[in-house]
Amino acid sequence: MSNGRALRLASLVAMTWWGLAWGAAPEPVPRNRVVCVSKQINEFVYDIGAQDHLIARDLTSIYPPEIRKLPNVGYHRALSAEGIVSMRPSVLLTDGNVGPDEVLDRVRSVGIPVVTMDPGDTLESAQGLMLRLGDFFGRQTAAAKLVASWKKSMVETVRDAPHGPADKQPKVLIVHFGQIANDYLGVSPKGAAEQILEWAGGRNALTSANRMTRLTPEIIAGAQPDVIIATDVGFDRYGSPEKFAAMPGVNLTPAGKNLRIYRIDETEIMYFSPRTPAAVEKIARWLRGP
Repeated sequence: MSNGRALRLASLVAMTWWGLAWGAAPEPVPRNRVVCVSKQINEFVYDIGAQDHLIARDLTSIYPPEIRKLPNVGYHRALSAEGIVSMRPSVLLTDGNVGPDEVLDRVRSVGIPVVTMDPGDTLESAQGLMLRLGDFFGRQTAAAKLVASWKKSMVETVRDAPHGPADKQPKVLIVHFGQIANDYLGVSPKGAAEQILEWAGGRNALTSANRMTRLTPEIIAGAQPDVIIATDVGFDRYGSPEKFAAMPGVNLTPAGKNLRIYRIDETEIMYFSPRTPAAVEKIARWLRGP
C-alpha cells in the first residue's frame, strides 16, 4: 500500500472514531462488538433484529429474557471500566444515564468510543430513538416498520382507554425501588410512567416536582392512593400484595386496605416502547377494579 493511500485510510478511520466518541451521527454500518448500557436501547436493539451485535449488557437490561444470556458489566450508575474494557468492545452504547464519569473517561482513554443516544421523555422521542438505532445498525427498514406499527397501536389504545373526569379518576402511587440506596421511590411528574398512567385513566397520587420522591410511611399514607403499582424488584422483596400492604404507610391507604396492589415490570412503565400499548391496557384493567 502506498504511503498516500495508507494516510488516507488512517484519516478516514480516525474521523469515524472521532465522530463516534463525540456523539456525532454514526455511519449506518453495523457495529459488531457492542456493549450497551441501557435497558431501553437493548430492548430496541432486539426489536429491530440487531441483537447479534451485542456482547454485553448492564445489570438492569433483562428484557427480552434471552438478553440475560449475555454477560453484564454491572449496574448502569456504578460501572467498572475494567469490566467494560475486558469485553473488548468496538463501542460502548448508552442513553446517558450512566456513571461514574471517570469510568467513561477511562473507557475513552483506551480507544473505545462512547456513543450516547438520548431517548428523551416523550413517545415521539422514543420512536426517534428506534429510528436512530435502525440507522446505526443498518436496520432502517425494520425500524421504520416497527415504528409505524407502534404508532398505529398507540392511537388505538389511547382512543379506547377510559377517561372519566379528572376528579373521579383513581389516585395511583407508582412505586419504584432504587437499587443504589436500597430505598423505595415514588414516581412523580413528569415522565413515561405518569404519561402511561394518564393514558390508562388514572392520576398520580404524588405531586412533587422531583422526578422521584423518596418514600416514607408519612408520604405514602398522606398520598392516600386508591391503587399502588409497584415495579418488579421492589414488589418481589415482599412477594405478594398482602405482604406489600403491611408495609408501614401502605397499610393506612385505600390501596393497602383493599389489596389493590399490582406488580409491573420496570421495563413496561419506566420508558416508552412498542410494549407501551399493552402496558396501558393492563393498567386500565387494574384501575377499573375487580
